[in-house]
Amino acid sequence: MHTKHFFENFWTSEQKNELFVCMPFHNDFDSKFKKIETVAIKLGFNKATRTKEGWMANDIVHEILDGIGNSRTLLFDLSNDPKTSFVNGNVLYELGIADAIREPEDIFIIKEKSGTQVPFDASHIRYNEYEGEFSEDWLEKKLGTIIENQKWYKSRRVETAAKSIDGRGFELILSLYPKKPVGEDHFNDQAIGNEPKNKLAILRLIDLGILWFATEKKGQNYGWAYHWTPFGREVIKYLNIEKK
Repeated sequence: MHTKHFFENFWTSEQKNELFVCMPFHNDFDSKFKKIETVAIKLGFNKATRTKEGWMANDIVHEILDGIGNSRTLLFDLSNDPKTSFVNGNVLYELGIADAIREPEDIFIIKEKSGTQVPFDASHIRYNEYEGEFSEDWLEKKLGTIIENQKWYKSRRVETAAKSIDGRGFELILSLYPKKPVGEDHFNDQAIGNEPKNKLAILRLIDLGILWFATEKKGQNYGWAYHWTPFGREVIKYLNIEKK
């Protein structure tokens, strides 16, 4: 799948609470990934994910782009690839994509101090070197600092969506964003009213990823409702709108 096509069509507004790891496919990195996985869970991620050789080519590309676009934090390992004794070209390519679309606070780079120098085009990105054996304690300290500084509501994606809301959409958010907890904060057409401009504004909020539409079948009947997405809540936080 072409990168441009993916981000035009499959870049979702849901941010997964996952650590996405980009490292060479080589088996020598398996034990390091296990340590990364352990630290990720300890720091509050639902899981750490890594693509592996042997998957279908298109599936690998899709999983990598999805991970780069929609995971909470990205970890890139620029340690030498045993196959080439240089930094892995695929990992550098993936880092380039991440550098173009993600916030600097979302990207965490590690490498062995004794490894090959990072190419010039990537040298401006801050990376963390370790010497000797890669340890969980070292990673926990470094990665913990990174995630403490992440502020999703300050990201370019959130800012762009917030600035794309029209006046009617903003008024609807003011009137509909509730005090109810997540899972109970949905609303239906009755709350919107019958004005065509309200319904158009709702569709616009769906397009921006601020709302999502859900249906449920009970017996022979269907119910439906609009829900605030996690991304939408970050947009609302950016707009400094408080719950009623």
